[in-house]
Amino acid sequence: MDDFFKTKVGFTIGLLAAVFAIKPIIEANSSLGFLIFGLKITIEYAYLFLTFCLSLAVYFISLQFASAKHVSLLDKISNTCYSVALATPPVFIAFWLTTSVLEFVGGYLVQIPDIWLNILAGVLSGVFGNVIFGFFAKSIRQKSDAADQDRERKVDIELLTKAQELFKLGMYDMSVLESSKVVESIVHRLLTLRGIPVHRETFLEMIRLSEHNGILTKKESELLHEIRKKRNASVHSIEAVDKASAERILFLSRDLISKLDITSNLTAYQWLEKNRENVLLAFKSGDSKKSKEAIRKLMVAWENRDGAVWLELAEFFEVALQNSPHLIIESFGNDKSLLNSWLESINVQLFTDFIGGEKSKLLKSKELILKSIETYVSRCTNAEHKAVAYRIMKVVQESTIDEVD
Repeated sequence: MDDFFKTKVGFTIGLLAAVFAIKPIIEANSSLGFLIFGLKITIEYAYLFLTFCLSLAVYFISLQFASAKHVSLLDKISNTCYSVALATPPVFIAFWLTTSVLEFVGGYLVQIPDIWLNILAGVLSGVFGNVIFGFFAKSIRQKSDAADQDRERKVDIELLTKAQELFKLGMYDMSVLESSKVVESIVHRLLTLRGIPVHRETFLEMIRLSEHNGILTKKESELLHEIRKKRNASVHSIEAVDKASAERILFLSRDLISKLDITSNLTAYQWLEKNRENVLLAFKSGDSKKSKEAIRKLMVAWENRDGAVWLELAEFFEVALQNSPHLIIESFGNDKSLLNSWLESINVQLFTDFIGGEKSKLLKSKELILKSIETYVSRCTNAEHKAVAYRIMKVVQESTIDEVD
């Protein structure tokens, strides 16, 4: 059980206890609320929904605790329930205030039907609710990811410490076996951080992937091959590993841990720049699994854009829209504020000629983007995704090719 899990359990149970503590106050004011489409939404309903979501969160956290191994799905469900619970009070208050304000305004504008005021109140509250929920969900997810990385690093250090103790005892073959576990785990995560999918690849295949994608130097790759060969040999013979080999493997293990820390701490934009070629190839392929990490980094980079960075991201958007618009539509469409900020910048980001002589190229790019989105729309069956696609298409259609003098 890691520190994040303990903290989450503590906060969830603490919030649940606080909710039960205010139950007498809720019961005394249970009829307070507002009317929407003829239905009375009371503070008691909001309280019961909040309690239900928190109880579900505690239940799924308990299932995770009782499980023999860590199940990521249980984490996702409990985090979602917890986020919904946290968002319930502010959304209820916002809904109540919005309804009250529109009701007051409607008293002076009698020509506006009540149903339109109710719809407007629902839409405004829904947008606010989506933003609040997104904020809580994102915050919890980031803390969870950081905790996972910290847990993995602790495991690596424990294995490395064990390997060092075995080395001191002269058990070089066992030291190499433990060190190789650390090395294989770190190479796997380095590939994942670069957006390179790794499933059931062998250690040899992962080394080759690392070489091909420039993750490791030639010297590091040679040492990895040495580790692999020594590990295989140690299974059959104790004398296959000498002191010098075991010492080199320990050194490489420590070096790779440092390398992983540096890679993990790269900003999203730095990560995209460092892996530009692989990211663009993934976007061209249209494979959602291969592009998962890259599109997530692109969203984070856009959200945290600064200075001219947002212009440097233009190629990523352009290639994705031309070849795999679903990556942008289905990812950015889940965050309305992020989508809106990007749509407002499309004309300048994608269709402005900053260096001169690029007008025909930009016109061609616009044509390819529109054609790609039209194809996506003709095949898409999801109404929400279609709506996002139409919004992007409209903005692209209305964009003009501008030249900087």
